[in-house]
Amino acid sequence: MPSPAPARRILVVEDDPKVAGLLAEALGEEGHAVEVVGDGHLAAERALAQPWDLILLDYMLPGRDGPGIAAEVRAAGHATPILMLSARDAAEDVRLGRASGVDDYLAKPFRLGELLRRVDALLERTS
Repeated sequence: MPSPAPARRILVVEDDPKVAGLLAEALGEEGHAVEVVGDGHLAAERALAQPWDLILLDYMLPGRDGPGIAAEVRAAGHATPILMLSARDAAEDVRLGRASGVDDYLAKPFRLGELLRRVDALLERTS
């Protein structure tokens, strides 16, 4: 029997405790090691402090916004896949999110299955 894949390290940046808990639980059940932060300043610090396999990044956060954090991660030379989650789904918001260097953009509310499918796709591309 093949051994299970090693846990992937995922940083979840989400200021809504209910959504953050749902994401952490679902990703943990998929075998991932998850860290959750809910503040933009702390998120930027954590994203740059160590390597991550994936970052789930909310657009609107206290302290700093998601596009600014993504741009800083990219400017620092990190190629970590970033999936932006946002209640903002206007074309201009999606364009700004993409321009910041995110790999994918998922509008809230989203189906959990769709989020997990996108997480798997991004992790597969980088493995």
